[in-house]
Amino acid sequence: MGRPSKPAELLKSEGKSHRTKQELAFRKQQEEATLTGKKLEEPRAVKDLKIAHATFLKTRRLLDAINKNDELYSAATCRYCTNTQKLADAEKSIQVLKTELEELRESRSSYAEDKAIPDYYRMLTKLEDTITRKEQLAAGIRKELTDFEKENCMTIASSLRSIAKQPEKKANPLLEALANA
Repeated sequence: MGRPSKPAELLKSEGKSHRTKQELAFRKQQEEATLTGKKLEEPRAVKDLKIAHATFLKTRRLLDAINKNDELYSAATCRYCTNTQKLADAEKSIQVLKTELEELRESRSSYAEDKAIPDYYRMLTKLEDTITRKEQLAAGIRKELTDFEKENCMTIASSLRSIAKQPEKKANPLLEALANA
């Protein structure tokens, strides 16, 4: 597969394209046709979550920078932002559990004095299992985030690939008539 062509804005800013003005105008028109024209808006559910809100603002700035700030990408962007919040919450929860695990390990001697060692090991095992489950959950969320990142990049790239590099050339009716004669 060949390399996709550059967006019309990039070609214009470089100022060294071999494309004609007509081809550049056609390309720009086709690029604009792939977008809805509505700016990406932040839903209340994302705005209420601190980390998701910050991620949304960062993503919107990045999309603005490449002229792709469009409502078309809102569903995936919002899912990405809420999953970023979920990941942060899961990591915070894991950190709290690890702190509790350390405190439990430090209090081992008090369990030994009370002859409650079986209870100590039961709690230790449950806490370690909980941490492991939470870490697996966080790993799943990280994978989803990576998938969202790939999906967004590929969606934007594929919208550019779907645009023809040059407008279709109109056939000359006189030449067609002579060729068929």
